[in-house]
Amino acid sequence: MKNKENKLTVAVVIPMYNSANTILRALTSLENQTVKPSRVLVIDDGSVDESVNIVENYIDSSSLKINLVSQENSGPSAARNKGISLVHEELVCFLDADDEWLQDKLKEQLDLYSKKCSSHNIGLIETFTTDTCGNTKIKRDIPILEGHHFKDFLNGNAIKATASVMVPLSVLNEFGGFDESLHYAEDRLLWSQIAEKYDVFTIQKYLVTRHFGTEGNITSNPDKYYKYKKEFINVFLSKYSHKLSKEEIKRFKLLNIYEFLTVFYTKRDYKNTIKCFKEMKRISKTSIYMLNFYPFLKYISSIYHLKFKR
Repeated sequence: MKNKENKLTVAVVIPMYNSANTILRALTSLENQTVKPSRVLVIDDGSVDESVNIVENYIDSSSLKINLVSQENSGPSAARNKGISLVHEELVCFLDADDEWLQDKLKEQLDLYSKKCSSHNIGLIETFTTDTCGNTKIKRDIPILEGHHFKDFLNGNAIKATASVMVPLSVLNEFGGFDESLHYAEDRLLWSQIAEKYDVFTIQKYLVTRHFGTEGNITSNPDKYYKYKKEFINVFLSKYSHKLSKEEIKRFKLLNIYEFLTVFYTKRDYKNTIKCFKEMKRISKTSIYMLNFYPFLKYISSIYHLKFKR
């Protein structure tokens, strides 16, 4: 897939569900790209608002080649996989209906792909991102990926956002797309699979803006997502435990549980904070000492709040 003449084909897959208030922003950000995608696939996942009508009207006046496909509500992974199944372009990008790209996002990725593809087995190229929620902005710029980075995914999702990635279609098809049996971290699993076999790269520029509300965010509903996180842990280890040391497996489990311990503690859900710490301790007694004692300190603080501050 060398591209000396800069004629690589790129499809953008957008899963859409009740996105009437945001889909025009996403599509406009594609329209404004300095290098436009070859095709845009909007997969409507059973919307019951005006999303479909808005996209249909937009198609009439857009310079983009947009295909709108509807399906029964099946979740974002199924919608993305539906889009992947319809792609015939060489490269695939993803954009959520409530997010947007800066104008040089696609150009920067295509330039880097063309530069690296003759010397590297490229599986994925991502960018820095900015998360926004109201007046809060968070810059996502670590880790910087330049080659083989599978082990980085043991510490967390090394990819800044699904909206930041560009992946060869052949690579997505090799791994079967997103695991639809998972309700959480299915993107992290797919990126891990890619990183285990292929080189991954980060463009060190902020080229994606993600807009966050509350629905679907683990900080707003940790009870719901905690059980899904444990499903992800089991699936990940079923694929890769044979490639990891006992210490790596232990740390992987602990870090994933600690992520939710921190969310529960921040929300003052002290019972679940204690529950998470006890799970960590069952995995390893050294969890008391990990991360500068933070899990242990939050555990002790939770006990104190439940006993003395009711």
